[in-house]
Amino acid sequence: MLLTPTKIGASERMRLLHISDLHFWHITLNPFRLAGKRILGVGNLLLHRARKFRMETMPAVLEHVREVRPDHILITGDLTTTALEEEFQAAAQSLSALDCDPADLTIIPGNHDRYTRQATRDKLFEKYFGKYVPSSNYPWLKWLGPDLAILALDACRPTKISARGTITPEQIEKAQELLNSVAPGLQRLMIACHYPAAMPMGIPDTHGHGLRGREHLRRFLARQAPHLYFHGHVHKAWAFAPDGLPRTLCLNPGSALKFNRKAQERSSMLEIILRNASVEVNRHILCGESWKVENRMLLKDFFNHGG
Repeated sequence: MLLTPTKIGASERMRLLHISDLHFWHITLNPFRLAGKRILGVGNLLLHRARKFRMETMPAVLEHVREVRPDHILITGDLTTTALEEEFQAAAQSLSALDCDPADLTIIPGNHDRYTRQATRDKLFEKYFGKYVPSSNYPWLKWLGPDLAILALDACRPTKISARGTITPEQIEKAQELLNSVAPGLQRLMIACHYPAAMPMGIPDTHGHGLRGREHLRRFLARQAPHLYFHGHVHKAWAFAPDGLPRTLCLNPGSALKFNRKAQERSSMLEIILRNASVEVNRHILCGESWKVENRMLLKDFFNHGG
């Protein structure tokens, strides 16, 4: 499916904020709501996650977003922790404070938003964030300008225990057909999927958190013109081009609400500035009560298709 708002001109600068893995949480002790995988998630919350994911940081995140004044905001999933309706409600209510036009905010699901089969059957993600999603059927394409669009993929499925995702050959084939249908007008492609396509050196890719079909995804990415690949899932920030995918810039903002005790970081997000063919990536970090900005890279000719 294609959605076509065209607010940003081909030669204009665009500032995009990339946020992920907010993990709003709610603890329930109702035994009827703890069936299956959720009992493990609530146990993990009580023992670990509730101390690490600080929902009280969200007002500072929202205030910073308003100060940055991005042209577009992209959230790459895991707005919730165990996909309880209370978590979806809290996340949606918090984001509503931004008062965003749906054309200016894009949200895709993460594996925690599809944590249980019941939440998936009830379409809770679509209920609370459907206005920011062009279609409940993936892949879809959302235009941000005459030559700039987001292609969204969905690898999130409810599982019995693990956090693994699955990207199917059928979805990849549909994504390729969608891109073929809009070529050559799409000159600056952004691909969004909750799961990483590759991991930086030194970051382990654990089996229980990985992606089935990753090789299908990587072959698809290798066929595309220069593009940005936005994801989350791993709560660490990075920006790099993987070996074997030199035209893919992988962008992970880290978690927006996870407190990093060692680094004393309360929040992390990425700012991506597009100017014609150039891409600039900055990391915004909340340390204590103030934000600092680190420049991660400036690629002047990234979208130069003839380069």
